[in-house]
Amino acid sequence: MKRIARALNKKEVAPVQSTGASKVKLSDGRMAAIGAAEDAECRAAWGVSLEQEWQLVEQLREEVEMEAGKLPVEWDDHVLRRFLRARKHNIYKAKVMLLDTLKWRKETNVDTVLTDFDFHEKDQFNKWYPEGFYGVDREGRPIYVQQPGKIDTDQLWKFTTLERCVRYHLQQQERYWRIIAPAASVSSGRRHDQSLVLIDMDGVGISTLTSEVRNIMGTIMKIDQDYYPELMWKACLVNVPVSFRVIWSMVKHFMDVHTQAKIEVLGTNFQEELQRLIAPENLMTCYGGTNTAPLGAQPGPWQDPAILAKLAEDRQRRQQESGRPASMTFPPVPQAGGAGATAAAQEGPPAAEGAAALAS
Repeated sequence: MKRIARALNKKEVAPVQSTGASKVKLSDGRMAAIGAAEDAECRAAWGVSLEQEWQLVEQLREEVEMEAGKLPVEWDDHVLRRFLRARKHNIYKAKVMLLDTLKWRKETNVDTVLTDFDFHEKDQFNKWYPEGFYGVDREGRPIYVQQPGKIDTDQLWKFTTLERCVRYHLQQQERYWRIIAPAASVSSGRRHDQSLVLIDMDGVGISTLTSEVRNIMGTIMKIDQDYYPELMWKACLVNVPVSFRVIWSMVKHFMDVHTQAKIEVLGTNFQEELQRLIAPENLMTCYGGTNTAPLGAQPGPWQDPAILAKLAEDRQRRQQESGRPASMTFPPVPQAGGAGATAAAQEGPPAAEGAAALAS
């Protein structure tokens, strides 16, 4: 308790004029705004103020770096906060989770998965395991869409393996927190770490949730829960069959209680409910929107070369300013028009750059 009390008294919070907000200095020198609405939301959801939370994040960093050494630049305070929240602000449990994650990343070579793994069977995979990021919601969060009723592992194993599918999922997750979420943050003008998840249950039944399907989904869910915490804002389930209660009892044990609480089952008027969250141009036509792009195209601000170039510049700047090493590699940034590249593969952190300019 003394250590936490010490952490809660370490930072000075400077008032911000005319915004009803304060600012707190993060470990990398940037200033994070503490707005009244966000602070109230944090208190309601987690039982601590934002100021207290950032101070606990600083303590978590100190605890982790005493054992693991100085963290690479990619592991900014916003990333550490996700681990802290995943363990209900218990410093010890968050430290264990983060150290386990760092160990796992080293053992599985996740830091370089964006540049050294070629999932050449992606087009076939999308046909038999349809999923991907598709546009942003009305607040600017990335939207992830999955259609589990169309998963066919018999077809998948004809051209790929479980190991390669899991590796591709890791690549997708890395792309999300390093590129997709930051790009959405730049586009919307506010930081977004979490996504809105849309799960289409059409075609899902007891017979379709075979042991093979449960195995691949269970493997992916465990990885996400253990190593990619607090990336989902809310999950909306549509086209839910009557047998959902039985199906839910089969899969919910893969999720923690906090994650279960984020899941909302929409009724037969789900198209109207979805449009309260998502503008028509960011919603597939099959869900009542006007966007005709296929799911595999993954439309969104993360496809904009200008935004990707900005993220690359922010990564390089933040690495220089922080004095911390970079541990992750990134794909080249395409030029507007699609040809060539303007950025080297080895760069610094994307997870915070979406809000790099917004946090100061």
